[in-house]
Amino acid sequence: MNLHWITIVGGICLLMYGLNLTRDSLQKIAGDRLEQFLKKLTEKKLIAFFTGFLMTLILQSSSASIAMAVGFTSQALLTLTQSMAIILGADVATTLTVQIIAFKIANYSLLLVIFGFFITTLFGEDQIDIGHFFMGLGFIFLGMWFMSKGSEPFQSSAHLTFFLSMLKEHTIISLLLAMTLTALFQSSAAFLGILISLAHSNILSLPQALPLILGANIGGCALPLLVSLRTNDRGQQVAIAHIVLKTGGVLLILPFLSHIESWVSWSTLDVSRQIANAHVLFNVSLALLFLPVIRLGNYAIQKIYPLHPEPEKFSPKYLDLQVLGTPSFALGQAQREALRMAGLVQEMLEKIIIALKKTDHRLIQEIEELEDRSDLLYREIKRFLIRISQKSISVEQAQAQLDLVMLVSDLENIGDTIEKSLLPLIKIKKSRHLLFSKEGLHEMEDYHRQIVEGFQLALSAFTTKDVDLCHKLIRQKQTLLELELELREKHLERLRKGVQESLDTSAMHLEILSYLRRIHSFISNLAYPILQRKNGK
Repeated sequence: MNLHWITIVGGICLLMYGLNLTRDSLQKIAGDRLEQFLKKLTEKKLIAFFTGFLMTLILQSSSASIAMAVGFTSQALLTLTQSMAIILGADVATTLTVQIIAFKIANYSLLLVIFGFFITTLFGEDQIDIGHFFMGLGFIFLGMWFMSKGSEPFQSSAHLTFFLSMLKEHTIISLLLAMTLTALFQSSAAFLGILISLAHSNILSLPQALPLILGANIGGCALPLLVSLRTNDRGQQVAIAHIVLKTGGVLLILPFLSHIESWVSWSTLDVSRQIANAHVLFNVSLALLFLPVIRLGNYAIQKIYPLHPEPEKFSPKYLDLQVLGTPSFALGQAQREALRMAGLVQEMLEKIIIALKKTDHRLIQEIEELEDRSDLLYREIKRFLIRISQKSISVEQAQAQLDLVMLVSDLENIGDTIEKSLLPLIKIKKSRHLLFSKEGLHEMEDYHRQIVEGFQLALSAFTTKDVDLCHKLIRQKQTLLELELELREKHLERLRKGVQESLDTSAMHLEILSYLRRIHSFISNLAYPILQRKNGK
């Protein structure tokens, strides 16, 4: 490989690295706001359109935004109509990246890198992502400069001239080539950046570039399509909608390529900017054409690829591996799944007292099934959180990840206490036909009620990080410890009086009180990290 090819390939690598660096840094700067914004998304297609637009400005990748839409739709957090509007907004937003790339500011690329480096070095961790953003911009323009310089010797190449003229004459081949390369790069912006650098070197003309631009737009559907293969029918509908929108737009525009060439040529004499403008024209036209009739598009996709009934199988509902690249989203989804696990554990806790009062085999089975589901969520949430920790995350995100690990661990301990300690006692009670004394059962019910209240209080404290709730939870822990001692004394008093039910269930009665208090200890663990951070310890 000669020096010119090394320069071109090195420029491509710098371009792609710069795009990734700017995307990751912007995502960290504003990523925590993305989830809140998405939660406010309504059925209105314009709001969904601008959501896709803003998400792509932050993520610097329409493929990443659409892949997220695939994941959220598969979880029924978005509708297909919303996702189609997000697709159109994301595709318009990605044209801004291409416009930036088309600017001829290579002479200032190293200044951007230097400026970004000084920000990361002098201003500490708080500003490191801003520094990386400027460095990424610098690498983009530096990569463009290297590609342009490396390709200059090919301006007079007869082979390249023949190849490009052949592409101009064979539009379908141009489309397929651009689709393939864009799919390999997993970035239409990167491929269009290469086209712009060839235009900078006077190698590529607008007529030669137009079919390649259209092919790049279809090739950008590859990543969301691959993502959708690991989701359900709803997610796959979004990927198919993306392909239909892009392919439909290309088919509509192909007969008018000569007119588009005239319009775009009129906008500027700079071929590199003409390429960027053609990309803008295509995607804006696509949005103007399809956004007003998006509900008809939804209907068409439902006919092309209808939803199939899914067998009922319990599994994580919110854990989507495709959002791992956006830690703020991933942590939000992990918290939703953890709270879902908490709901299962609370249901176990509420049913255990019913099983104590009337030993029902069906009820015991229900509690065991809830524990199996809770165990499954625990394993999957832990695995998901480990994957998040392997990404580049902020200090706050690392703390949120640790908090969730502690939450699901305590929930798992509560579930294990119910299944491995309380349920065996209930089964013994059933097999021996034992009964608790009326007073003893009433005391256990009251104690259990306060444990359930503590559980709900702990979840509120965890989600709100409310210090007052944390203090209340810890005070309740001490109150319940004192109450347990009081209830033990009352039980011993019944033994002294010779109450037969108390004599028959004495050890079991005391063990149940002990296990319930242990459950509250796991619950109250959630308060301490919050208070320590508040006190700065």
